[in-house]
Amino acid sequence: MQAMKFLIYLGFILFAILPQACNKQQLSDMVLGNVTGINNTSSCTDVEDYDLSRGQCTETLGWDSEVTISVSGTTRTITSNGIPDHLVGLFGNKAGALNPNAIRPQQATYHITTQPSKKGTLTWLFDPSSGPRYSFGMMLNGVEMDPEAAEPWPHTRPINFNNVNWAWNLDAMSVNLGLDCNNAHVQPTGKYHYHGSPMLYLEQLNASAAKMTLVGYAADGFPVYYKYGYSDADNARSALINLSSSYRLKSGERPGDGITAPCGNYSGIYTADYEYVSGLGDLDECNGRTGVTPEYPEGTYYYVITDIYPFISRCLTGTPSNDFKLR
Repeated sequence: MQAMKFLIYLGFILFAILPQACNKQQLSDMVLGNVTGINNTSSCTDVEDYDLSRGQCTETLGWDSEVTISVSGTTRTITSNGIPDHLVGLFGNKAGALNPNAIRPQQATYHITTQPSKKGTLTWLFDPSSGPRYSFGMMLNGVEMDPEAAEPWPHTRPINFNNVNWAWNLDAMSVNLGLDCNNAHVQPTGKYHYHGSPMLYLEQLNASAAKMTLVGYAADGFPVYYKYGYSDADNARSALINLSSSYRLKSGERPGDGITAPCGNYSGIYTADYEYVSGLGDLDECNGRTGVTPEYPEGTYYYVITDIYPFISRCLTGTPSNDFKLR
């Protein structure tokens, strides 16, 4: 009997002390045997901070930008060495570099249709079960737009791609993945690519709220414009406005357990932290809309690069060229 009283007393002591000594998930593990389904995210913290900082662009590259764009029949051909004609951040295996991958010429050719059409279903650049599938398109300066990162949960280094959860992929624009002032960085292959607005290139184009600015073409052939468009999509005489995305940050907490998937509040560091709400802004699920533009006075579907998520579209409405296929 005395032994039984002692065990009961010890149990009360444990439940009084453990919540102060460890978080509730640890308490579940120690006292409840980590029963499946018991989950509390109030004590979770993100593995990365929400970070919009960018590296300075102070570097001049040792190669000239080489890009040619031609049209033959219904095909637009873009040949490029992938070298931008503007300053970039410091990249390569050197002190202070934004990432260890040095920029190198690429020598690639892309073929894009000049007669794009919507196909009725969307092609997503990213597969939540296997990762990035396509880059989005090409800027007129010959540098790729490739918004999706390859940064799946649990973000270990080096990444073990045989044991990851692609459904929770870090968004390159919202965490510190070594982007320079052009919202760009470098792949291990040496390819410099944009994840968002290419700021110094936009300066070269004199992009402003005074005009619509064509910046490139998507992999499906539709044009891509910087963030301004007509308030009345079908009226070129209407005022120019800053076109708004229809995505927003989800509210509440992620459903993960902190082991197989992230937990904690939706903070914006993952692409899965955002949701599309039809009609919330001016643009559709692929950050585009149909209307007239200076280059297409009869009207066309076009994509828009925005200042907020998704920045560069994460999907395509037409059939993408296989030249933009990543795997």
